[in-house]
Amino acid sequence: MHIITRDRIVYSFSRDHRPVGEVDSGDKICFETYDARTGTILSETDLLNQPHPIGLNPATGPLFVRGAEPGDTLCVEIQDIRLASQGFIGIKAGTGNLGHLAENYVTKIIRIEGDTAHFDDRIRFPVRPMVGVIGTAPAEEAVPTLYPGPHGGNMDHQDATIGSRVYLPVFVEGALFGLGDVHAAMGDGEISMLGIEICAEVTVGVELIKGESIARPWIETADAWITTGDAPKLVDAITIACEEMASLLQRKLNVSFEEAYLLMSATGDVRIGQVCNPNNFPATIRVVLPKIDPTTPSTLS
Repeated sequence: MHIITRDRIVYSFSRDHRPVGEVDSGDKICFETYDARTGTILSETDLLNQPHPIGLNPATGPLFVRGAEPGDTLCVEIQDIRLASQGFIGIKAGTGNLGHLAENYVTKIIRIEGDTAHFDDRIRFPVRPMVGVIGTAPAEEAVPTLYPGPHGGNMDHQDATIGSRVYLPVFVEGALFGLGDVHAAMGDGEISMLGIEICAEVTVGVELIKGESIARPWIETADAWITTGDAPKLVDAITIACEEMASLLQRKLNVSFEEAYLLMSATGDVRIGQVCNPNNFPATIRVVLPKIDPTTPSTLS
């Protein structure tokens, strides 16, 4: 297994980054990841008003996948997420969906024990580990890891978790793949602008799908197909994710656009990744549809 240590990080997805290693299709890789603030928030006196000199949401990588060419698809299977013993969540005054009420900067350290997050001495809840940032290098200009896009990036979807397969478009030779911004838990919407930000070790397997071109990332779980969209306006992000699902269903099930449209309306759900920054920061949306087995008519998994 390849191990990529957390000192090998970038703050953008770019075709100009030198790869930190090379892997083959079928290889297994462990990415050691920093939290969204690169390990600088260690106590509740470390507040989010402290400027970060380098950037936010570092991604470990990028990795060069041998044989990957523009027009291919990279399938990344998330096999394991091992969390550090503590993470943090916080409020940055004036931001998030309740920014108009949030007057104070607050940091809360969250202790992790096994599968449990300890909010304080009284309140605890199960962890739900997920990968917030995952992507490949875009064809043209670099995109900061703070932002989502057709390359992936900061999508913040709960479904990017253990057992899921994330399908990413390849725009440049080698794909230049990286990931980071793990959350121990994050609700849909990421309401305060943060989940439980935490360092982690993420083990993945990569598979190169030659000659299969996709426009945007999509996710496959044991029982669902999930397409993604992002845009500054929520309704536009929903439209993009719906267009992607219509296209996916036409490919998977050999149905017409009209049939795909109807299936989406009958069985699909629109869910929010993050929509916590209204100031033209892209909202991320996913459409989740239970898998349909085309060999067994009228059967939803």
